[in-house]
Amino acid sequence: MTIRGQRTALPPPLVELGNSGLKLSKLGFGTYDFGVKSNHITPEQGGQILAGAFELGINFWDTSDDYGSQAHVASALRHVPRGEVVVSTKTSARSAAAAARSLDRSLKELGTDYVDIFFLHYVEWGWVDGCRKVVKDLADVKASGRARATGLSTHSVKVAQEASTMEGVDVVLAVCSNAKRAVLQALPENVPLEDGSMDEMLEAVHRIHRAGKGTVAMKVLGTGAPVLVKDYRSSIASVSRLRFVDALLVGMKDLEQVRKNIAAIAA
Repeated sequence: MTIRGQRTALPPPLVELGNSGLKLSKLGFGTYDFGVKSNHITPEQGGQILAGAFELGINFWDTSDDYGSQAHVASALRHVPRGEVVVSTKTSARSAAAAARSLDRSLKELGTDYVDIFFLHYVEWGWVDGCRKVVKDLADVKASGRARATGLSTHSVKVAQEASTMEGVDVVLAVCSNAKRAVLQALPENVPLEDGSMDEMLEAVHRIHRAGKGTVAMKVLGTGAPVLVKDYRSSIASVSRLRFVDALLVGMKDLEQVRKNIAAIAA
């Protein structure tokens, strides 16, 4: 699918995601906003936006079984070669069997027979031991070809610290911001860490990267923190420059935002 007149900036670089064997754009498209009903974005419209982002160089799309956006990703997959895009989804299931069932439902909704990354969603410190067992047991979904890589997403520094040694964790999706510390300290509700400090989180992500696992930053702009959003170029660029962050996911809902964020990566 060709969308004319969109290449207004150099595409984000392609990067290797740790030792997962996946190669993806430095900037990923977070699709949470597609599922927000008040945004009135149909699956067909979302599919067109994602296909347009692909034309601009973004081949990394993230969704979840609870976002309401898997149908939008499915629509986009009808317009692009499946092998040229990296799709991640997530589950809040807390057993390997329930996670496998969730993945099968997601594959059906996505209209594909595999995802590239399957995350255990929002892993909290209180479940870290359970997560360690479940993610190890997800080896079966990789062996079956239904997921190319498995991992976890977290807001917890302590979970991130443990993730570097977890068997079965190929990729970690973690809250990361490289804004000035005074700004972060003033925005505790908008930069949601379960525990610890952002300095400690960045060190944990660095440790994960050194262990050969893929690292993906999320909540780069917080949860809509005005200061971070207003200075989005600096917020995005400062994280993209961290050598131990392979890629970053930014929630977007139209191609204007895509172009602005690509420009921020290139800055």
